[in-house]
Amino acid sequence: MKKKVSIIGAGIAGMSVGSYLQMNGFETEIHELHNLPGGLCTSWQRNGYNIDGCIHWLVGSAEGQSLYNAWNELIDMKKLQIYDHDIFYQYEDESGKCIRFYNNIDLLEKELLEKAPEDREVIRDYIHAARRFSSMKLPLGKPRELFTLKDMGETVFRLGPYLGLLNKWSKVSIADFAGRCRNPLLRKTIENLFVPEMGIVFVMITTAWMHNKTAGYPIGGSLAFSKLIEERYLALGGRIHYHSRIEEIMTRSDGSRNQACGIKDSQGKEYPADFVVSAADGYTTLFRMLKGRFVDSKTNAFYNNNLLFPSYLQLSLGISRMLESSASSLIFPLTQAVKIDPANTLSEIGIRIHSFDPNLAPEGKTLITALIPSREHKYWVNLRTDEFENYKEEKERIIRELVSGMEKRLGPLADYLEMKDLSTPATVIRYTNNWKGSFEGWIMTPSLGFRQLPLSLRGLDNFWMAGQWVSPGGGLPSALMTGRGVAEIICRKTGRKFKTESFNS
Repeated sequence: MKKKVSIIGAGIAGMSVGSYLQMNGFETEIHELHNLPGGLCTSWQRNGYNIDGCIHWLVGSAEGQSLYNAWNELIDMKKLQIYDHDIFYQYEDESGKCIRFYNNIDLLEKELLEKAPEDREVIRDYIHAARRFSSMKLPLGKPRELFTLKDMGETVFRLGPYLGLLNKWSKVSIADFAGRCRNPLLRKTIENLFVPEMGIVFVMITTAWMHNKTAGYPIGGSLAFSKLIEERYLALGGRIHYHSRIEEIMTRSDGSRNQACGIKDSQGKEYPADFVVSAADGYTTLFRMLKGRFVDSKTNAFYNNNLLFPSYLQLSLGISRMLESSASSLIFPLTQAVKIDPANTLSEIGIRIHSFDPNLAPEGKTLITALIPSREHKYWVNLRTDEFENYKEEKERIIRELVSGMEKRLGPLADYLEMKDLSTPATVIRYTNNWKGSFEGWIMTPSLGFRQLPLSLRGLDNFWMAGQWVSPGGGLPSALMTGRGVAEIICRKTGRKFKTESFNS
């Protein structure tokens, strides 16, 4: 009789662990609170526009990388159409000066030295590290729980030439690295590469991936990508229960040990299982579904002391004309500051012009999106719950003022505006239940470095976690690899040799 595994969450992590377990002869069912797969890796339709809500780049998009091979176990990668951007993004100041942050390392070096010659040393450090990392091949590896001395030796051998750089730059945040710059334009460009608290090493590695064209964008957008993994999981015999909110992870005790034995949904229906995997929100899993019973002091400190990625508002505009730009991602000043929420006033905006993907807008038209970070999730949740009409009015005001503030740079927008949409942290929490609306879990700050949370909990057998809440830095690769790792652990526990099935193998 097949062993039964209940999986909470049909995001990339949940569908990954489910797919691998199906490949290895388990019976699995996924429970998802939304009516679509993907979690935060999603898109939505508005007035003929396909609004993309996630993928900026897919690490492992090209052959020759271990992550490509792993993705190819879930998706026929040869059928994906990948677009590689020439420019990571372009930063512009009030005077119209700009820096184009090229993905090609040679072009990037030339651009930075031309625009900020006084910061030659800072530029040299960044370019040197990115060039070195461009030859680094990350091993696919096993989950830490299954590592042997041999595995450790092989990892150190592969990464040995890069350990010095990894150690050096993981201790320096993006903000601190930018603070070394004398040129204000370069300083602002580096500050805006990603979340400023994150270690600069992760942006250096991203530049290396972009240079190698191994982190391109899959045409079609995020939901199309998620549905490909859903299709794979279902074809392997898995089942997904949508609109299924799980309230409790059931446990039983044999006197000396506790073990997970199933899950219970919000209607009180129980689903017995031999094993349970949560690929859902970490805080909800630990402190609500398990009532905090298996949270040790280290995990508790992790949740109390480490910094989360912020939540966000996403502005999406459908423009009934083509917008041309050599860089699809831009940051530029608004003509007037716009108050977003009590702690957030925007004087410049970062936008994405999605003309590189013909699937996102009707022909001859353009989708523009902007992600606006916010740590005011409570404000937005309370406003929507208690003052819904004011919530809608605030969204309309923000859209109106942002559109007006962008017209000097982008030309007339209001006259061509045929679709407008603004999601908020309240939206993120409603559809994904992510703690505080965070978009990728834990930030890999210099103090956190490469530390991970365990995939299992001390004192609870037959239960594991996968996804961004056990792998700081988040992102699609973390979801894939933690899901794959949990499946490998379950195979080991049940005495099975872990096997995978690739497309075109």
